[in-house]
Amino acid sequence: MTTATPAPSLLLPEPQEITRYRLIDRIVHWEVAITFIALMLSGMALAYPRLAWLSGLFGGGQTMRAAHPWIGVAFSVGVLAMLVLWARDMRFRHGDGEWVRRMGRYTREGHTGLDVGRFNAGQKGYYWAVIVVSLVLLLTGIPLWYPWMLSTGWNQWARVLHHAAYLVMVAGFIIHVYMSTALLPGTMTAMTTGKVSRRWAAWHHPRWFREQDGRKP
Repeated sequence: MTTATPAPSLLLPEPQEITRYRLIDRIVHWEVAITFIALMLSGMALAYPRLAWLSGLFGGGQTMRAAHPWIGVAFSVGVLAMLVLWARDMRFRHGDGEWVRRMGRYTREGHTGLDVGRFNAGQKGYYWAVIVVSLVLLLTGIPLWYPWMLSTGWNQWARVLHHAAYLVMVAGFIIHVYMSTALLPGTMTAMTTGKVSRRWAAWHHPRWFREQDGRKP
């Protein structure tokens, strides 16, 4: 007795894309990105006299000075949401150390040859760096917003630390944008449509791809 072969019309085509980020993930990511860009530009206008012309993007110097800390509050709320949404997946696990040792290969090829889960060690490191530096920006920004909270000496230290944390965040942001666009094509699509191609997922995050796809190694 032979087994009947399903008619071609009954065979569903294999989906070409796989969901990587939910809508809430993308909303939070872009809220953090947009508020940070606003903070970065207004911060440049506040810190560097030659870039004071950037204040025109925010309605002028006084308006920008008043808006900067409130944008910082919105940014901090977004970072807190990122902490709630992604902290579990961003925990360092066995194998992340080996990924760090192969970072040179990753920067050249975009791949380490390891069985990577949803996030690699580099993404986890950047995530936790953003959380920590954002906290420093918040804690040092509050006394700059309300100078009466601390003495003049402590306010000067807060200003120095705030600016140093700002420069670290800007450097990380530039690297993040470069890697998401030029170095690793297809990555930006994940944060715009929420989906990535199956090939991209299997290449960059093979273990996570198998978990989502339901296949064995």
